[in-house]
Amino acid sequence: MGIRRFSSKNKAQLEDRREIAFYPGCLVLQRMPEYEAATRAVLRRLGIGLRIVQEPVCCGSPVIESFSADWLYPAAYNLARVGEMGFDTVLTVCGGCANTLTRAARALRDPSVRAEANRRLEPLALSVTGDVAVKHLIRLLIEREDDLRAQIVAPLSFRVALTNPCQAFRPGNVMQCETPMAPHDMRHLVELTGAEVVAYGGEDECCGATLYLADRDLALAAGRRKLEAVASEGANLLLHGCGNCQLLLRRFQRLIVRDDANLRIQALLLPQVVGLAMGIPEVELGLREGVLW
Repeated sequence: MGIRRFSSKNKAQLEDRREIAFYPGCLVLQRMPEYEAATRAVLRRLGIGLRIVQEPVCCGSPVIESFSADWLYPAAYNLARVGEMGFDTVLTVCGGCANTLTRAARALRDPSVRAEANRRLEPLALSVTGDVAVKHLIRLLIEREDDLRAQIVAPLSFRVALTNPCQAFRPGNVMQCETPMAPHDMRHLVELTGAEVVAYGGEDECCGATLYLADRDLALAAGRRKLEAVASEGANLLLHGCGNCQLLLRRFQRLIVRDDANLRIQALLLPQVVGLAMGIPEVELGLREGVLW
C-alpha cells in the first residue's frame, strides 16, 4: 500500500488523540521489552499514546553504515513508513536510531537525494518527503517538562550515576543540542524525580557498547573504567537513556566485573526511574516488584 494522503481533518484527529509514531529499534524490540513498556507507561500518564511503526527494518546504525554508503535507504524506508501512518514526527529511545534517522531526514531535504530514495522505494509503493522529525525520548520529556513535573508524586532517594547517550546529542548541529559534549537534559530529568545525580567524570564518555561489535576486550575495558569511576563516588544506581548503554553496563556487567563484587551496581532505564517517581507500578515499568528495595 502506498502513502496515504491525510487531510487536515485527519491530521487534526491524530493530534486530538495525542499520539506519536514510535520506532523502538531492533535492540529494544528483540531484547529489551521493559524499555518499551516503561516508555509507554510514562507517556500514557502524560496523555501521549504510541503507535509503533509497522514493518520496520534496521535503522542503519551502526553495521550498515560501517560497510555501505547505502545506509541512508533503510532509514528512508522507515521514515516513509512513518509518513504512511500519517505522522510527521517519530519517537525513538535509542541513541543510534535517533542519530541515524535524524541524519537521514536531513539528507532527504536534498531533492536529488530524495529522488534516489523514492526511486528505490517505488517498488514497495512507498515514498518519502523529508518532512518527518525525529525525537529521542529525552527531548520529548524535556518538551513536556511542566506536565511531567505535575506527575511527580513519589520523589526518589537514589544516588544516580548517569550515562548520556552520546548519539542522542552529537553532533550538536544535527541533534539540536547546544552543549553536545556536556549535555544537561538527562540530568535535569533525573533531578525532577528527586534523585541525586552523582558526578563521576564519565557521564559523557562512550559506554563501550558499539565497540563490542569490533573489539570485545576494548568494549569491556571501557565499561569497567566507567563502573570503577561510579563505584568510587558511591552511586547506588546506574541510569541509561539508550539500550546500547544498558546492554553493556547491565546485561554484560558480569563479564566486565568478573569476581569484583564491589563493581556490581543496579542499572535502570530513564523511563523506569521517571515512572517510579510518577508512582507507576513497578510491573508496568518492566521491573520485578520489590527487587530494588
